[in-house]
Amino acid sequence: MKNIVTRSISGVVYIALIIGAIFAGQGWFIVLASLFAALGVNELQNIVLPQPKGWPLIAARIADTMAAAFLPVWGGLFFDGFLIYFVVYFLIRAILALYDKQPNPMKAVAWSALSVIYLGVSLCCMVYVYESLGKYVALTMFILIWLNDTGAYCVGSMIGKRKLFERLSPKKSWEGFMGGLLFCLLASSAAYYIGIEKDLSLGLWLGIGAIVCVFSTWGDLFESLIKRNFGVKDSGRLIPGHGGILDRIDSLLFVAPALAILSYFF
Repeated sequence: MKNIVTRSISGVVYIALIIGAIFAGQGWFIVLASLFAALGVNELQNIVLPQPKGWPLIAARIADTMAAAFLPVWGGLFFDGFLIYFVVYFLIRAILALYDKQPNPMKAVAWSALSVIYLGVSLCCMVYVYESLGKYVALTMFILIWLNDTGAYCVGSMIGKRKLFERLSPKKSWEGFMGGLLFCLLASSAAYYIGIEKDLSLGLWLGIGAIVCVFSTWGDLFESLIKRNFGVKDSGRLIPGHGGILDRIDSLLFVAPALAILSYFF
């Protein structure tokens, strides 16, 4: 009972933080994205790498955290300047690797690059969705992710039999996936008829619903792949009853880039 109460309170605070940042304006939304990126990079690297010891590894962790955290800021201000940003980061990280005396410094470099792309670029895409489609569509993106989780859990727990991806997530079922998809399509249809974004057609809204469902599932499975490879249950303990920040935004990290690409081309 105590765990349910703790989980519920933490969930409400987390949702309130996101909704508050969305309606507070672009600047606060960028701050939220940067905070998620910084926390996520450290959680991921705590899983996949040993604790940094010595100035090269500590400096590398700081560089990775700052690179990921400032990507949403950079993307919000200079979206076309990504190439310069990554060239600067690459040079700093590569030079630090020269002073890393571990047996395999390239392993740390590879995880550094992945963490910056996985967290920084994905959350920069979240900001891009906010800027290009507006705050109400950004809010709808989060709602669809949450509804997909709810639909998948409710339907899967009731009638789920056929395993969706047993190797990484034994509890996920095709029935649950279809339940999440149904919830997303109904919610995206409602968004169209409510008139959240008048320039988006019903077909495009349904496409958004389907994209959120599919990429949300892939995002969750990808984090499960990382955790299973390193034998951990939760990415951290930041959110009581829920685990770490990565456990909360794993779906978002795949959904946001997918919707950013959709927004860019359509």
